[in-house]
Amino acid sequence: MCTALHLLMALTLGFQRPTVDEIAHRHVEALGGMDKIESIHSYIRHGWYQEGSFRTDHAEVIKMRPFLRVIGDEKDPLAGIHEGYDGGAWEYYPDPGIVVRTVGPAAAAGRHGAMFDDPLVNPKAEGTRLTLEGMKTFAGKETYVVKCTLVDGFHQDIYVDGSTYMIDAMDELVPMHAFGTRYHTRNVFDDYKPEGGVLYAHDVKEIDTETGKVLTESGVFSMDINPDLPWSIFSPPDWKRTQVQEMIQRIYDERDEPASVMSTYYQFRGIIDVAASPTADAVDFVGYQCLKMGHSDTAIALLTANVADNPRSARAHFGLGRALEAGGRKDAARKEYLKALEIDPNYAKAKAALKSLG
Repeated sequence: MCTALHLLMALTLGFQRPTVDEIAHRHVEALGGMDKIESIHSYIRHGWYQEGSFRTDHAEVIKMRPFLRVIGDEKDPLAGIHEGYDGGAWEYYPDPGIVVRTVGPAAAAGRHGAMFDDPLVNPKAEGTRLTLEGMKTFAGKETYVVKCTLVDGFHQDIYVDGSTYMIDAMDELVPMHAFGTRYHTRNVFDDYKPEGGVLYAHDVKEIDTETGKVLTESGVFSMDINPDLPWSIFSPPDWKRTQVQEMIQRIYDERDEPASVMSTYYQFRGIIDVAASPTADAVDFVGYQCLKMGHSDTAIALLTANVADNPRSARAHFGLGRALEAGGRKDAARKEYLKALEIDPNYAKAKAALKSLG
């Protein structure tokens, strides 16, 4: 049944709803036109980012055509946790000091975030399929709902304002963190301002559509348009690694072969103190990264060795429990969580994991 607003919109459009190609074209024109869009080949977005209680006012997003992105400080690439995409997705963690080339959902998130233009700009060149699903009221406005299917099969529902043809929101189904629930999220775009002759949203909220909870929010202070950027800044940083960092990097790179991982661990075990807390924590960290990438057998073997070398570490027992649970061994996982709590009765993560097992 058509609402009054639907009828009014139909009258405005001459009783004929535009095709999806016409909607995409009008969106491009609303942004500033294809010539202006294509004239921007790079930018640095200076802004802020908030996730829960964490907030930073030094969140830089750097992009360059055709598909390059890095989030971090280009002047000091070793300054803190950051991530990028240089044709492959990566994450850098200064503590313990490792570069993680990601696969699966983590890599997909990096790949999608590296798209320079939004999905309605030149979709054929990107291999993107668009279909018009109908109309919905969003934030009191009538919007066209365009289903977007990226070349890798990822789906988004895009809400295009029926009068301005700007993107108001995008709905997605995404996993939150490594083993978290898959959330139906809505990215809400607001405060569009011209930068280099093209409109960019200066406020973005990611919302859990089921609860309405704001998961993340980011904003823009300023943008540098068309800075001269070297390709190298989009690749992981390089530095002189310690022996512990060499070990965990090799373990991660060999993660699909448990035998190779364990050989590397025992080789390095002869020249570093694996019972030292920083080393044990680094091994736990890389075990978790292996687990995130779907290599539970590798993680279980490595973290079992870590527990044997660090029997009084609550973190080591919890890490092994998490790997065992991911591998479907819930009874064994429960024992490790209980052991972690025996060592540290206040270990919140172990309490939560034990509770979730029932």
